[in-house]
Amino acid sequence: MTDINKPFIPYDMYESSSEIVIIMPLWWVQKESLEIKIENYQILIKWEREKPELNELFVSIQEQCYWWVIDLEIDIPPQVYFDKIHSKLSWDNTLQIIVPKALVPEKIELEIE
Repeated sequence: MTDINKPFIPYDMYESSSEIVIIMPLWWVQKESLEIKIENYQILIKWEREKPELNELFVSIQEQCYWWVIDLEIDIPPQVYFDKIHSKLSWDNTLQIIVPKALVPEKIELEIE
């Protein structure tokens, strides 16, 4: 079920044999307001965009920007190195989250004792 009050925040997700990369443009977001954590096989991203202060005489005629606390949940597979997931925010406010995959061998031969 989709929450109609929750803003749609676009992101791209790419996969290779060794990692998953999530890329998300976060225009006008301050690094200090970003919070990222991992819980229940999800990456939880939360940030706040504060509305600029205007003179109280101004009345809104159109509002298309998200000016509140935003939280986003992205599912990740269980076969990853959770302790090695890391993120970076570029100069143009693009968030990149790198999720290293756990290497699962195709075949393991066991020695019989």
